[in-house]
Amino acid sequence: MINPISLVPTLLALQFAIFGWRIAREVPLGDKHKRTWLLMSDYYNLFSMLMVILFCVIIPLKSNDFPKLSSSVLGSAYTLMAFVPFMIAGHYRLFSRSGRAIYAKRKGGVPWITGQEAVIAILAFLSATAVALFIANPTLFGA
Repeated sequence: MINPISLVPTLLALQFAIFGWRIAREVPLGDKHKRTWLLMSDYYNLFSMLMVILFCVIIPLKSNDFPKLSSSVLGSAYTLMAFVPFMIAGHYRLFSRSGRAIYAKRKGGVPWITGQEAVIAILAFLSATAVALFIANPTLFGA
């Protein structure tokens, strides 16, 4: 039997590491007076991190229990974490031959979210939702 509480520190460490890496990527750009922003994956990661802290740390500490809702949040957060590298790759258009070169002639430069990133973000959201629902109620999926 897996103790879900033992999975929480690893997830939070991954979330903090990825967010720290992303900030480290943006700070030098800002120092060069280039446009900086948080990616969609950063928002997913931050929201997920807050939910993990609330539902997988604070609530279990208060109740001395790890409820099914906490397990659902944990599973959903791990699922989102699995998609983050793909979302970042989608932002840089690494899944196409032309890459970000297609934005060279674009007036606004690189958009905040690329088409590839948006598709992966939608898949991530749907997958994380499905995992949360499956953990909360496996009979929904015939299990």
